[in-house]
Amino acid sequence: MNNKHDKGKVISKGMSLFWVNGYHNLGVDKICKETGMTKGAFYNSFKGKENFLLVVIEAYGNLISSHLQKQLSDLSRPPIDRLHNLYNDMLLVQPESEYRGCLVNNMMSELGALNPVVAEVASAQFEKFVNIIEPTVLQAQQDGELDNSLNSKLMTEIIHTTFFGILTRTKSTKTLHLNIITDLLNLLKNKNNGRKKN
Repeated sequence: MNNKHDKGKVISKGMSLFWVNGYHNLGVDKICKETGMTKGAFYNSFKGKENFLLVVIEAYGNLISSHLQKQLSDLSRPPIDRLHNLYNDMLLVQPESEYRGCLVNNMMSELGALNPVVAEVASAQFEKFVNIIEPTVLQAQQDGELDNSLNSKLMTEIIHTTFFGILTRTKSTKTLHLNIITDLLNLLKNKNNGRKKN
């Protein structure tokens, strides 16, 4: 990377560009114009647009992972509340971000079936998100808040995959669908919780 360009700033700009334009609608010319890089510097640093996207996806995944950990870290609140607030908060910021959704989800939707390399990197980020959320789901199961007939990893995958679907729908309709996560968590609640034992 040329000393003239701050790699972190270039990657951050890349996040914004891919988020707004997607992959196919974003050319190297625009990337260079927006980041201030020459084509030579861009190809020297990132080898090409696809490799730049892979770097950007990983950086975005790290950013979201930190956000998830922070959101779920308040152990004074019941785990079911932490889960509910996590997903609601991620939906409530969508109007501010002009309903851009999640970059990982967007790239999985746009390129997942077409590009196995991008699919693998995006899928690894999704898996990372699931691994961060799963301990909270497990705690909710252990506390009797969520049904424990499914293992916690599978339940987390169901919840987060549903959330990605909600994000896709929210992005296309420009409408928040807050009730779906609430309904899903209610559906997954432990049906025996709160019942008096004889």
